[in-house]
Amino acid sequence: MARADLLKKLLQSYQKRDDRAFREAAAEIIEQERKKHHIVLANELERILKNGNGYIEQGQPSNLTLFEPIPRDADKGVGLLETKWTSRYLDDLILSQEIQHSIERLMREFREWEVLEANGLLPVRRVLFCGPSGCGKTAAAEAIAAELGLPLLYVRFDAVVSSLLGETAANLRRVFDYAQRGQWVMFFDEFDAIGRSRDDPTEHSEIKRVVNSYLQIVDNFSGRSLVIAATNFEQALDPAAWRRFDDIIRFEKPTNEQLKQLVKKRLAPLKFKASQVNEIVSHLSNSTYADAERVCLDIRKSCAIQGTRQITQEDVAEAVSRYSYRQAILEKASSSPIATIDKD
Repeated sequence: MARADLLKKLLQSYQKRDDRAFREAAAEIIEQERKKHHIVLANELERILKNGNGYIEQGQPSNLTLFEPIPRDADKGVGLLETKWTSRYLDDLILSQEIQHSIERLMREFREWEVLEANGLLPVRRVLFCGPSGCGKTAAAEAIAAELGLPLLYVRFDAVVSSLLGETAANLRRVFDYAQRGQWVMFFDEFDAIGRSRDDPTEHSEIKRVVNSYLQIVDNFSGRSLVIAATNFEQALDPAAWRRFDDIIRFEKPTNEQLKQLVKKRLAPLKFKASQVNEIVSHLSNSTYADAERVCLDIRKSCAIQGTRQITQEDVAEAVSRYSYRQAILEKASSSPIATIDKD
């Protein structure tokens, strides 16, 4: 049965108080998730169903937390995190063999959490993604969440970092307290904002207190979640922060061959020539996956507006020109001196 029909059946049986039909629909949904290899989600749904009345066994995490109010910054009142289900999978990404193997290994360990625990072991629970911006760190975190069938809990550092003394550490505690009650892939982007080296003479004492608080909170966190932190500036991280991670994966800029694979994948719904792909890649040398995604998106939008699936040479030239213009602006901005105020 199609997923939409199953959801209708589930809600209709609930409305009619038909327990048997409700359980049959729920069992079918669980089986579908298992076939998609969403083992963690399938096991949790099965545990909820078998326990009756929708309650979770004591001590077991539940993503009913999704329906609870998210924690907020006491000063600004903004949410400290976002929760979402992602639809990007590993097959949608272009990864090196080493990164692919590392990700598959940590997912395999996570799926077998109970087996490892029964043998006095624990899976990889804390992972650091490092490397240049635009090289796939966020996309990989989203794909891992989708593969595991878990929601992504995205921690918003612009909200977590507070101007009030001691409030940043308090916000971190609120985030982990919320995460403790569910099962997630937790994603800390721009991790260097709170994991900075305490030996850096340019940092003030408040940042050092935040780092200390983070290390203590992470050490005490016992939730059954996968914590992923990402940084573009790994050299700024505190040595003690490095030691908290069970695994470290570095994302490098893509090779021309990897860029070619990505361009073909993103333009797959359209008709194109091999020479057009080569031309796009020739202008993307030493660029990132994000750059290639942007060029491909421009081409797809041009075709959509024209009502055609055939990519023309004009489409390629225009997208490449827009990319080059953007890069020129960025290079000029990065080389310009920081403006200062005249004291006279």
